[in-house]
Amino acid sequence: MKVKVKFIGAFRDAAGVKEAEINDVKNIRDLFSALVKRFGEKLKKEMFDPKTNRLLDWVFVSLNGKTVRLPDDFETSLKDGDVVIIYPPLAGG
Repeated sequence: MKVKVKFIGAFRDAAGVKEAEINDVKNIRDLFSALVKRFGEKLKKEMFDPKTNRLLDWVFVSLNGKTVRLPDDFETSLKDGDVVIIYPPLAGG
């Protein structure tokens, strides 16, 4: 099973890539763990509080175009071909 992950803004900078395919993850929680293992401390620092290891408030995720509320929906199931976008708050004007 493959999930495509797209990184926006600071998350792209921290990961060093625009997108990646991640294999064998069953939910959003597993995906985040796999991302930290693959991309390391720089990405982890963008996503998690270093003191509490809790997800930071400015991490937003969409799954196939629908917003995933974190951390409430960490257990949201993933399936082959899903597209996850990780992005910071967006401002417009």
